[in-house]
Amino acid sequence: MMNKPHDAARGTLGDVLYSDPSQVLIPETDWFALVQSISAGDHFALHALYTRTHRAVFTLIMRITSNREMAEELTLGVFHDVWRRASHFDPANGTVLAWVMNQARLRTIDRLQEYGDPLEVKEESRALRSALSVLTSHEREAIEAAFFSELTHAEVAARTNQPTETIKKRIRSGLHKLARALAGRRGAMSAPSQPNDCDQGELVCAFALRALSPGEVFAIGAHLSSCWRCRQELEVLRPALEAFAFWPTDVLRPAPSLQRLLAGSVAVDSGGVLKLPPISRWSEPDWNTVGPGISCKLLSTDANRHVVSMLVRLASGGEYPRHTHSGVEELHLLEGELWIDDRKLHPGDYNRAEPGTSDNRVWSETGCTCILITSTRDALH
Repeated sequence: MMNKPHDAARGTLGDVLYSDPSQVLIPETDWFALVQSISAGDHFALHALYTRTHRAVFTLIMRITSNREMAEELTLGVFHDVWRRASHFDPANGTVLAWVMNQARLRTIDRLQEYGDPLEVKEESRALRSALSVLTSHEREAIEAAFFSELTHAEVAARTNQPTETIKKRIRSGLHKLARALAGRRGAMSAPSQPNDCDQGELVCAFALRALSPGEVFAIGAHLSSCWRCRQELEVLRPALEAFAFWPTDVLRPAPSLQRLLAGSVAVDSGGVLKLPPISRWSEPDWNTVGPGISCKLLSTDANRHVVSMLVRLASGGEYPRHTHSGVEELHLLEGELWIDDRKLHPGDYNRAEPGTSDNRVWSETGCTCILITSTRDALH
């Protein structure tokens, strides 16, 4: 916890964020170039923007609706609108990320006004949070690193300095524990007490988490066509995998089929030509610790307008420095709870601050993560 943020922070936000001269910054002009290419009909540019932003969009919509099917449908709608409206984007009105996130929020609010907030689905979130208590810390770490950090099981092993076989075992045991715990809460038939004895079972579970290399995916796909035991194991785990949309983490991960569905819907607008880019993963910036209990991931920097778009994470008890806004500040809360002076924000909430206003105390009791678009000239006190 930052007990005295005014002692630790002086000058402007930019002074803190850019204190490391070796830090690689992603210019906002790169984001704008993608939008310009999209407006010219470039399918690959749309998929590049989707890769950069779809998880934040999906997470925001999930936090507002608590409905996975609705969130995936709305996420597709957001990016289809980006395809159709890219020519109308004006950088003078804000950053590309702010434009995309605000479209997601408005589309979601419109849907809820039409159909009502599906409060009953929030039981899924409560069920998963309860079920997570059955995992060991190592099992949860392996699953989260593989699925939400989009790493292969080998990459998780390298990151955690563990043997690959250990990571595969942790993933498999953790998934089966979750499946049994969720089945018990739902009153359904529980998963088998022991996974099947096929020697490919551990790889099948890594496959379920999308934690295999392309070559391994091909091999397991061929194996599944001939092994009924592994197919049955995947089916047993399906409810647990579907519950991942409610996982209490920074940024969620929607179904991979969304990108193909987006390509199909855009193809209808483009004469029926289905175009998908080669499989690739955006090299997202690293988290940087910028103060006690505060980490930032800088997604784009507009040096001319002195604006930054970033993910900000406060640890439990973490406190953001008292500050005065030099420009408009927009905040989308993705996870946890956040206090801004006397207002308490919950996941999915939005806060906008006007130039010249001040936030005297910004802190989180639970820890939280948000999308923050603000001026690097904000004065820190």
